[in-house]
Amino acid sequence: MTSAVGEHALILVLGDDPERTGDIESRFDSEWNGSDGDPAVAVETRAASPDALDAERTGDVDVVVVVDEAALDRVGSADRVGFVVAYVGDPTGETATDSVVDAVAGTPGALAETVAWLLARDRRAVVRSNPTRTPSRIERLNAGMAELAAVRSVDEAYRAAIAVAEQVFPEYQSVVAVRDGKWVEPVVTSSGTPVEDCDRVRVGTGVAGRAIRTGDTSIAPSANPDSQFDALLTVPVGDDVVFQLAADAAVETDEFDDADRRLAELLGSHLEETLDRIAVTERLRAERDKLLALFTNVPDPAIAYDYVDGEPIVRQVNDAFESTFGYDAEAVTGESIDEFIVPPDAGDGADDLNDRLQRGENVRREVTRVTADGPRHFILHVIPIHLDAANAAGYAIYTDVTERREREETLRRQNERLDEFASIVSHDLRNPLSIAEGYVDLAEETGDLDHLDRAADAISRMDELVADLLSLARQGQAVGETESVSLSDIARKAWESVDTDGATLTVESDATLRASRTRLCELFENVFRNSVEHGSTSSRAEPDDSVEHGRDSADDPLSVRVGATLRGDDGTAIDGFYVEDDGTGLPEEDIDRVFESGFTTDESGTGLGLAISKRIAEAHGWNVDARTAEGGGARFEFRTA
Repeated sequence: MTSAVGEHALILVLGDDPERTGDIESRFDSEWNGSDGDPAVAVETRAASPDALDAERTGDVDVVVVVDEAALDRVGSADRVGFVVAYVGDPTGETATDSVVDAVAGTPGALAETVAWLLARDRRAVVRSNPTRTPSRIERLNAGMAELAAVRSVDEAYRAAIAVAEQVFPEYQSVVAVRDGKWVEPVVTSSGTPVEDCDRVRVGTGVAGRAIRTGDTSIAPSANPDSQFDALLTVPVGDDVVFQLAADAAVETDEFDDADRRLAELLGSHLEETLDRIAVTERLRAERDKLLALFTNVPDPAIAYDYVDGEPIVRQVNDAFESTFGYDAEAVTGESIDEFIVPPDAGDGADDLNDRLQRGENVRREVTRVTADGPRHFILHVIPIHLDAANAAGYAIYTDVTERREREETLRRQNERLDEFASIVSHDLRNPLSIAEGYVDLAEETGDLDHLDRAADAISRMDELVADLLSLARQGQAVGETESVSLSDIARKAWESVDTDGATLTVESDATLRASRTRLCELFENVFRNSVEHGSTSSRAEPDDSVEHGRDSADDPLSVRVGATLRGDDGTAIDGFYVEDDGTGLPEEDIDRVFESGFTTDESGTGLGLAISKRIAEAHGWNVDARTAEGGGARFEFRTA
């Protein structure tokens, strides 16, 4: 064994991934040979399997380095292994805080130092190196440190310290006493001295009480004249524990000397280190349990991840993740989370996020992720365990903000609508109001009542604008209940409600739509009215241009066609319907503005009809486009899917 006298030692790196364990072996060997460690240590790398730690091999293993939970399970089921070191990035994780683990390391350098420390304290080294020689007291003390290094509770530490003392100081009795409020109580003693025979003392009184108060080591005669002991060597251990050696008055022994003092203080120092380690382990375990409880019970979906080869690999998910995204923990654990919930069209967004996380940055951003109910919007908050550390593990929490986004979008549309209303009210309504006031004033001044007729026309214009404004406001609402309706029936009904001025309607093909009957009828009425008003003779081009617009004469009645056949640019069929006329068509320079509220090329128009139709279509979840028909008229296409 390397630890005590330079003998051979065997280190076993155990894990499911041969590539990873091989890499750890190489890095550990490099660190060991480049440090104060003994290069004679042999490192063997094997992948974990049910028979990886068979009975013939476990007796030869001095230190087992476990790199994952599978390896830890194998070690826990083995009858006998050496020290167990967890080589993990998270010292608070389940692997690191398992009761089987003796020490934790997170880097190759720390692993080499930890292994060297454990080997130096393994008392098997003394036995294996020269079993015929009687070990010295310092060798027995070093060998006993393995007992302290292996304990996992405070009571075990006290008992192990007494066991070591019996090996190092066989001629003396030993006791460990612990502060309990105002008293110092004996808790563990040598086998020949019952705890009941040891007196408790107040803090600050007696040899043990003064050691607790002052923190000083002392050699002093027993203060109790009835005690069987005539001398005490007392060593404080931290702030609340004392270790004592007692010389029995009935047994002839040498007086305590400096060597006894140094060895007792060294034992006390190791006991203090052990108690500190146990306290740290308990704190880490408590913190891990709290973190696990928080992770498990947080209402938002959460994952714990590791970075492997540039990919965020899932280590654990909570219940909220399973219910939100529809994947069981078994399905995603060990896999890249991006493969499950990142939308295909995420583009460079996911790559940029991964780059920042690999640099150990704390990230908070809004993302879209695919859930069991379809794409939804989340605030993604990612917290690495170690900030600014490359490829650090961490936690990701997804807070659903879809409803908030929808409310914001609704508010945005409402604000836009208010702006539209304000513009129309301030301009379009003000003009006819001014005209009406002017003609009323003229009528009063001149007595000519014909001016009142013109004022009445202006008021009628205002009434029309108000009616359209109310309709436009109503179309921003949801459609409510829908039903299956016939495209042909709705189109013909709407046509009957419009002053067509001699125009004709042709339904070229029929289809069944899922829509609100009333509002779809209103959609058609506004589109038909637009065709009649803007495609009529008064607004068409000169007669010699009429052939270009699909009619033999400009005096021919306007023809409006409705159909259910739409084609994409590649000729594929698209669900929807169209309204097309053979009128004057749409001005090319303004074709993108025809659905804007208040836009019109007719001085007598309100500019709201097509805007109302678009709002009705959007309330149904449809899209609408305006374009020039093949015959030169206007064509409006409504895509329903």
